Amino acid sequence: MSFAMSKSIAIVHEWLNAYAGSERQLAEILDLYPHAHLYALIHNAQNFIGTPLEGRKARTSFMQKIPRVEDLYRGLLPLMPFAIESMDVRKYDVVLSISHAVAHGIKTTKDQLHISYVCTPMRYAWHLQDDYLHLHRLDKPLIGSAARLTLNLLRRWDRASASRADHLLANSKWTAQKIREAWDRDSHVIYPPVDVNRFHPAQERDDFYLFVSRLVPYKMAAGIVSAFNQMKLPLIVVGDGPERPRLQKLARDNIKLLGYQPDSVVADLMNRAKGFVYMAVEDFGIAMVEAQAAGCPVIAYARGGATEIVRDGETGLLFHEQTAESMIQAVLGSQNKHLSSKAAHENAARFSRERFRDEFSTCMRKMTGL
Repeated sequence: MSFAMSKSIAIVHEWLNAYAGSERQLAEILDLYPHAHLYALIHNAQNFIGTPLEGRKARTSFMQKIPRVEDLYRGLLPLMPFAIESMDVRKYDVVLSISHAVAHGIKTTKDQLHISYVCTPMRYAWHLQDDYLHLHRLDKPLIGSAARLTLNLLRRWDRASASRADHLLANSKWTAQKIREAWDRDSHVIYPPVDVNRFHPAQERDDFYLFVSRLVPYKMAAGIVSAFNQMKLPLIVVGDGPERPRLQKLARDNIKLLGYQPDSVVADLMNRAKGFVYMAVEDFGIAMVEAQAAGCPVIAYARGGATEIVRDGETGLLFHEQTAESMIQAVLGSQNKHLSSKAAHENAARFSRERFRDEFSTCMRKMTGL
């Protein structure tokens, strides 16, 4: 008998607004526990048409009633602790939160078991304050002081609310380290699921480099564009976000910005690209795993999840300064190295959906006694 049928379970997500990394993870977990009830701060159902989450109902918070919340929610971070604490999940035996901001702060009783799968402690309250303030135009002197005070209060709430979960899971060793630093708690690492089987490496790689990401400041897209402007090598950028107008002004003729593209187009580009480039510090980095599954060498900054994904010198290259100059050296250096497409493809198997489902369900059984 499945766990979901023997005990009631609530799965708490932060915001359901786009089908991205944490939502793919959510889909796998819901497939394991199909009878679970889903909770989220907001749910924009139309954005999930054609995905595994299509038709899935979610109980939402008071934030759902805010006009245009699907466009504004990231700027409403100070409201989120109140919203997550207002959601009532007391009737369930087990609560599973999937958290990269506030979901771990869901309130439970002493008779419930709360397991939190943490993608990162609230990054904007800890190590990305400046990015958050700049993105939402809160970095002016007077309003900036008030915003920083608010983020400091959020950081205090974040640390205190982390004690509410009985067990913590982390999506990488890097995240486990951040949990220890921010919350002074231990966690068990289970890497996220990646659909590595949808990639089929081309026999011959094409002569272009690829970057796939949401275009927000901390993803460092401007640094990548600057590097390729200087090298004059062909680069394709896939993704959308508030940084896109800036990148369109920066990019020279050797750089194509394609905006959002469906999974089939992304897979085709990864299968053919000469290299996949990345400059941000990621808690994990699903796009880097997907590139490896496509046999594409990954050239990335040597911090965060990249160090757990890329086998330096074999399936890609890691550079050690977060600058355009350091990336340029790595990209040009990669042209003189034999980076094995076959080894990259085999490397990605460590992060498969099947492996995740086995590890996650085994861990859940141990924690719940079932």
